[in-house]
Amino acid sequence: MASDPTPLSPAEQPTPAAPVLLDPAVKRSWLRATRVSIALTVVFCLALTGLRWMDAKRQARAVGATVVNLVDAAQGVTSVTLPAVGAAVEPHVAVQAVAFCAANAAQGTDAANAADGAAAAASAPCETLFAREEAQACSPGFSLATLCTAVPSLSRPEDTVRVSYSLGAMWVTAAEQSLACLLMMVGVLWAFARVRTSRAPTASAAQSAAPSEAGGTAKSNERDALTGLLNRVAFETALKRHNEAENLSALEVDGCLLYFDLDRFKLINDTYGHIAGDTVLRTVSQRLRYTLGGGVLIGRLGGDEFAALITDVSSRGNIETICRVLIEQVSKPIPIDDVKEWVGLSIGAHMLKRGTLTVGEMLHRADLAMYEAKRAGRGRLVFYHESMEDAARSRAQIQGELKHAIDAHQFFLVYQPQFDQKDQIRGVEAMVRWRHPVRGLIPTEEFMSVAEQSGLIVPLGKHIIGLVCQDLVNLRKEGLVLPYVSLDVSMRQLGDKALVEDLQETLQRHGLTAADLEFEVTEGTTMVGQVSKENATLRQLQDMRFRIAIDGFGAGQSSLARLIDLQVDKIKIDPMFVRAIGEPGFNPALLELMIGLAQRLEVKIVAQGVTKLEQVSWLKQAGCPMMQGDFFAQPMTHVQLLTWLREQAGDRGYLGGVWAPTRSFEESDVIQA
Repeated sequence: MASDPTPLSPAEQPTPAAPVLLDPAVKRSWLRATRVSIALTVVFCLALTGLRWMDAKRQARAVGATVVNLVDAAQGVTSVTLPAVGAAVEPHVAVQAVAFCAANAAQGTDAANAADGAAAAASAPCETLFAREEAQACSPGFSLATLCTAVPSLSRPEDTVRVSYSLGAMWVTAAEQSLACLLMMVGVLWAFARVRTSRAPTASAAQSAAPSEAGGTAKSNERDALTGLLNRVAFETALKRHNEAENLSALEVDGCLLYFDLDRFKLINDTYGHIAGDTVLRTVSQRLRYTLGGGVLIGRLGGDEFAALITDVSSRGNIETICRVLIEQVSKPIPIDDVKEWVGLSIGAHMLKRGTLTVGEMLHRADLAMYEAKRAGRGRLVFYHESMEDAARSRAQIQGELKHAIDAHQFFLVYQPQFDQKDQIRGVEAMVRWRHPVRGLIPTEEFMSVAEQSGLIVPLGKHIIGLVCQDLVNLRKEGLVLPYVSLDVSMRQLGDKALVEDLQETLQRHGLTAADLEFEVTEGTTMVGQVSKENATLRQLQDMRFRIAIDGFGAGQSSLARLIDLQVDKIKIDPMFVRAIGEPGFNPALLELMIGLAQRLEVKIVAQGVTKLEQVSWLKQAGCPMMQGDFFAQPMTHVQLLTWLREQAGDRGYLGGVWAPTRSFEESDVIQA
């Protein structure tokens, strides 16, 4: 049997471990941090709730602003306004009702009593424009369930649109965020306690402040310094987050990416300077924010290009309604110094399905659609279509081959005569054509726009001027009289400093003078401001006795003051007005006005695109002195023109004379390339 162990003496007894106690300073720091964390958490939760409420109010006001624009555009509530309002409001599920309140219908009878007047305005009868089932009426005052906001009319501030906006979803979101905030606070306090018990506090104030400072810097780096919108990097990052969200929608389309580009911005920037350009950009950004509302992601991608992501609208009809209002709002006058200028808005849209494309592909498609909106006439909305990819590849291919085509002399000219009222040839217009060795004839509209955008229009224009001068010299060597040749000159060419010098050298080399050439500029080019280099070049050409003609008159933005200031020699009526002659609903007022204007200004006028005898008869009776079109003669190559002029020499009659039809240059056996 084992003996009992010998008892230990008191001195040998093990000393019990002392309890681990926090240092008093650590304990005080812990309690202070706990109180501060709780207070900050409460404040943060209240701030989140306030932000959600403010966001709901902004969205309600954005809906109200859209309805105001629709009512103002229709000049009141009509049978046309109601469906448009319904289509615009329906996707915003939180909106319960929208009403239009006309204050002038319920003003107080005692106008001298301001209090009575205010009470009458508050009780103004409202006409319901949109309402969901069991929707509560919009009544001023605080309510936890429904927010009531009033947006004043732009044309009549005393009239308002009232929006009843449900706060249910806002409270749910605020509660979820507050709960997440509380859980985060508990986690932070737990981690703080673990750190405090394991080591002494060593983090410095600078270290604790560093994340906040970095966060503030990062936030400021996300904003465009001029407009306050998201910059390109921040917008693409936000678009990527939206695209990669886990809660993908079952709908075929769950959003729309809009790509904006300003029309006439470069014109204003060059005319009035960069400070005016900055004013325009800031004004446009404010109008975009006001019209689209706070719930839409908006960014400035660079220059005068913007983008917006709309996530709560999935139908093209709604997008068209929004963009129609956007174009109208952005196009309103902008005060610049002592004048009011305006810019247009071209919009490309791509309907999105999250998770199917990359951010770059989405922006590329919206950009292609915007380019088509520009090409189709500007100031409009165009949706992306797959065919635009082929057009983009074709433009890239053309741009890659243009320089070689100029060097290889693949371009040639065709000429179309201009006639006076006595059927005599007054001159010819030169038009460039491109005969590709593989693709054949490339339409002019395909390569001229590419040449203009790429800057290759400058060497191409120099080449064309040389061809015109050589052909004119050859015609006169044959003893044929041709007063002048008219040819187009673009904005990019007018901006080239070497244009005037090259012209002088070419004319001198061929023994010609300024009277032998006439330059046609588009109507938009003549509207360039007086301080621009393009305008200075136009004046220099006039001083050298070159004639200046305005091409496509009536189709752009005319300014009579600019016409008088430039003292142009000729205006050419856009063919769309001539085509309307004799058609159902033809109104001669505009044509008569343009012809009368030319007579008053003592400038020549040419009707372009004449194809029918009926048009010729009407134009002659209206006093139009010159005409041009396929009815008289189709465009001809130099060889065809030489033969045709010989055939017409001495013949002034209609039958078999200068009005005799000619073969097109595609049908000719001999093509001078």
